[in-house]
Amino acid sequence: MSDEFEIYLNSKIGKRNKNLEFLASFFESNELQILKEKSISIVGTNGKTSSAFYLNEIFIKNDISSVLFTSPHLVHVNERIKINNEIISDEKISSYMDDLKQFETENNIELAYFEILFLTSCKLFLESKADYFIVEAGIGGLYDTTSILNVDTVCITNVNYDHMDLLGESLEEIFHQKIQISDNPKRIIFGDSNLYKLHKNYVHDKFDLTENDIYLNDLESKNKMNLNFGTALKIFESIITNFDVDKISTVESYPKVQGRFEEVSKNPIKIIDGAHNASSLETLINYIEENHSIGDFDLYIGMKKGKNINEFMNKISTKNFNQIYLIENDSFFDQTKTSDFENYFKTNVLTYKVETIDHFYRSKNPSILTGSLYLVGKYKKEYS
Repeated sequence: MSDEFEIYLNSKIGKRNKNLEFLASFFESNELQILKEKSISIVGTNGKTSSAFYLNEIFIKNDISSVLFTSPHLVHVNERIKINNEIISDEKISSYMDDLKQFETENNIELAYFEILFLTSCKLFLESKADYFIVEAGIGGLYDTTSILNVDTVCITNVNYDHMDLLGESLEEIFHQKIQISDNPKRIIFGDSNLYKLHKNYVHDKFDLTENDIYLNDLESKNKMNLNFGTALKIFESIITNFDVDKISTVESYPKVQGRFEEVSKNPIKIIDGAHNASSLETLINYIEENHSIGDFDLYIGMKKGKNINEFMNKISTKNFNQIYLIENDSFFDQTKTSDFENYFKTNVLTYKVETIDHFYRSKNPSILTGSLYLVGKYKKEYS
């Protein structure tokens, strides 16, 4: 990207997304209508990026053009925006800067990092005239930046405890926040069919939808990649009526999602995974137990500030990992301090060591690096 845009974008790091009331005015009314009809909002606690990734891959196999917006990136910010599976070029991502700056001046606001990239992805989609715009929500739904699209197609992958300071203390409150990513969706896809059963009355009271407008992923599997692929398939089936079944195939025929159950070494086996809450960590542990002996593994942990350390560690304390390491302070963006873990380790009489990401890379033992996608991204940037 241009030096000027890089400086502009980096100046927004740490800024809060607080301009929701202004963002829609960045577009003409006809553009907003196109975005509403052609966008697919994917919300949920876990599995958003993977479901979006697989949906994009399914579109490609069926010769359907798309723009994909996900977050966070692992190595380069351009990764967040793809058109027909090609990462947005440095030149293109920089080309909207003047419009964004003018928008800030006209409205006397300062856009945040996420807002800038989201608006950029919207403009790219409109210019490209692609068939669909796949949009992974940031946090929640009702007050999320991406809610300005007010989309016709909403997918909710699942609901678990995360970002409770923003979304509510109960699973019901969190669901209500997330599902309101759109005021009047024409269809909703549930990645977990039980979620619909739990909230069926709320959904039909809140939205003008019939049973025919609800699509359920009934697939049951401990393998979350299979579940996320099933969710993507259900989204595809909800909007595309005529398609070649032979072009769909199974999850094994698609590329793997970067940073999820990713094996970066075969001998010794090393896995990096962006699990950042208790439910996604449980999924990772299930994957390890299904394919390996968990007691063989050293576990390296680094978490982003604001995450629930106790719930995360509760999933670990019952497992017989060979050795637990905490990644040393200031190793990646917005990292929580190792001292924040001390009370948990003392209370539960657990031992740990503090080590570097490089220690994970050089270790001769089977190892897992997890706790944050930002940590995974830092590893990939340094060692991939």
